[in-house]
Amino acid sequence: MYVLRTYVFKNSIEIEKKHTHRFRKKGQKRNQKSNPTPETMKKYNLVKQVDYLRRLIKLNFYEGYHMVLTYDKNDRPTPELAKKQLNNFIARMRYHLKKQGVEFKYITVTEYENKALHHHIIIQDIPGILKLVTKQWKHGQVNFTPMHDDDDVDVLANYLIKETSKTFKTDGVHKTRYNPSRNLEKPTYTEEIIMANSFRKEPSVPKGYILDRDSYVYGVSEVTGYEYQKYTLIKIRVSERMRN
Repeated sequence: MYVLRTYVFKNSIEIEKKHTHRFRKKGQKRNQKSNPTPETMKKYNLVKQVDYLRRLIKLNFYEGYHMVLTYDKNDRPTPELAKKQLNNFIARMRYHLKKQGVEFKYITVTEYENKALHHHIIIQDIPGILKLVTKQWKHGQVNFTPMHDDDDVDVLANYLIKETSKTFKTDGVHKTRYNPSRNLEKPTYTEEIIMANSFRKEPSVPKGYILDRDSYVYGVSEVTGYEYQKYTLIKIRVSERMRN
């Protein structure tokens, strides 16, 4: 037996399969790596953090924007002042959008270790949002990148988690690796106990989806010592079906 977890998003499904001490295939013994090194644990936790952030973005910011707020060269603040300026910006954005009857959702990340201080912000696609952001950010330039598909989100989640590792270690100001607004929907999954002795070597792909082979991972965890598998199924869009 094994545990199968399914995460459903607008344009994709993520699958995780794992054997655990509760449900493992008959005759399977745990890999005797019961004392993972600090480096192994670091990599394991990074993967979990990337997975969670990717799912959080996919769930709340489909076709949203990744923005980078920079500072003018001669007006770069301390991390403490930058935090206040970012909070003021968020408050103004929330105020103006509330007047339009729109709830403001965001995720913010601040980087400054070994580079010029700047803020990453992920926001939903709202009519007039680009003009509003440019008007409300008064300290430098704003760069916008639209997010159109899961590939964009996966690359972004990996970047934000890995690139903030140095800042996160030494940061005594922002406290957390990223800051999500409280009104975000949290990723959830359905869980099944599957009565089978082993994982399918080739994932089962339902009609209307294709397997993202770059997402396919299979192995034995160096941390838990048990077999695992995960992959993403991408929904085939109407335009792609017509081309085929």
